[in-house]
Amino acid sequence: MAAICGLDGSIWAKSSGLELSQDEVAALARSFSKDEVLAANGIRIGGTKYIYLSGDDKLIRGKKDRQGVHIVKTKTAMVMALYAEPILPEQCAVVVEKLGDWLIQNDL
Repeated sequence: MAAICGLDGSIWAKSSGLELSQDEVAALARSFSKDEVLAANGIRIGGTKYIYLSGDDKLIRGKKDRQGVHIVKTKTAMVMALYAEPILPEQCAVVVEKLGDWLIQNDL
């Protein structure tokens, strides 16, 4: 499942069945580069808490059991994808980061 959301918390597009709240999205947008906050509180998407693995000012990675999340921040949006086995984290990362790069190159 995936979503594209504005940095203000607005949900632009999402997979059917993916439950997101504007509060969760806005909190995620504020969390980039805040390793301590993410490590302490985790990543919440659709009411599910994922353990923070790593990140920086443009990227957040998380995991819960055999599922994970990969989030890329662009100038105006966040692209997030949730994956589960048999999808590998690296496979998800490639797709999300390529889309994020395209959006950045197009000033989005």
